[in-house]
Amino acid sequence: MNPIYFDLDFGITCIDTEHMRKDFVAAYLIEDNGRAAFVDTGCYLSVPTLLATLDAKNIKPENVDYILLTHIHLDHAGGAGELIKHLPNATVYVHEYGANHLIDPSKLRAGVISVYGELFFKQFLGDLIPIPENKVVIAKDGDVITLGNRTLKFINTPGHARHHVCIWDEKSKGLFSGDTLGVSYREFDTDQGELIFPPTTPVQFDPEVWKNTIQKLMALQPKYAYLTHFNRIEFTSQSANMLIQHIDGFVKIANTLKNRPNRHKAIKESLLNYLLDIATKHGVILDEAQQVKLFKGDLEICAQGLGVWLDRN
Repeated sequence: MNPIYFDLDFGITCIDTEHMRKDFVAAYLIEDNGRAAFVDTGCYLSVPTLLATLDAKNIKPENVDYILLTHIHLDHAGGAGELIKHLPNATVYVHEYGANHLIDPSKLRAGVISVYGELFFKQFLGDLIPIPENKVVIAKDGDVITLGNRTLKFINTPGHARHHVCIWDEKSKGLFSGDTLGVSYREFDTDQGELIFPPTTPVQFDPEVWKNTIQKLMALQPKYAYLTHFNRIEFTSQSANMLIQHIDGFVKIANTLKNRPNRHKAIKESLLNYLLDIATKHGVILDEAQQVKLFKGDLEICAQGLGVWLDRN
């Protein structure tokens, strides 16, 4: 296997897990003074890519100390149970609300299958392997761990999900942000910079909490965001404002269509039109068919998440 990865500075590697398509779902490898950690894992089917990256970089599995999970959505954490079987000295850090679902993933599995179907689960996610309880550590807000000569700090970051944490890397002045600092695909980069929008995934999307979380993170004055979707970007106050603007835009669509017949379909269509519009204003030159193909992976879950939020409120 020839894994696809991007060597960044500060001992950080962005790994393309090749989940669904290339340049869609990243995991990160941090190296410092002979020790290593993964941040997020992709799904079960991504694990061979992660192990092949270790091999390509001549990192022994026993030198990996941590698997750090931003949250337990399966494109971020679905591979953790399988991966840790290959990393004898590693422990898994996760928000307290996610820990039990890693130790016993039966409810998580059932929930995913109920939404997406068993065929999708097997074809695109593969499996969910339980993690031994003694390998799971609760990542509390403000906790600091050491990797080699660097420190990594956990920050509770609800909004996208209540079980979400971000990881502050002092060395790079960067945030391993999972989904909290948005989605930004490299195909949409223009002279105006990166196009960023919110993944309003079910079932815990909370727009006001999310916006407060973004403001809290900006107090750190980050230089970079290490996005799961996809790769590292410079993250500025303009980036934060764009993300907040589009959270509000998605919420406005949901509220406008909340009583519409065939609400889910209407929200999904309106989200697509919204995304195509902001891409045009951003100077994106891809043809519309290419843009629709790239946005397709987000439209269904974003519309579902907005629907769940409407029903809850």
